[in-house]
Amino acid sequence: MPDPRDRVDIDGLRTPDDADATPPAGEDSAAKRFIMIWFRCCHAYGRLTRNAAGTHYAGRCPRCAAPVSVRIGPGGTDRRMFEAR
Repeated sequence: MPDPRDRVDIDGLRTPDDADATPPAGEDSAAKRFIMIWFRCCHAYGRLTRNAAGTHYAGRCPRCAAPVSVRIGPGGTDRRMFEAR
């Protein structure tokens, strides 16, 4: 049985127990959706954020600013890490 004294509350961190709680004011969960990308051009990691319409993820290489766009398909995927060539 878990000991309630083992729980540590960190401001802004949500746990599965908080699933029904509303997010803090000004926080939009859709705006935080992203996928990680390995940019082979510059050997760097970056993130692509989801657009407002929810049709694709878009971003740029953090070093050379090469644009990358990934379409969101109907079936989707569970992968969160991709490679840009």
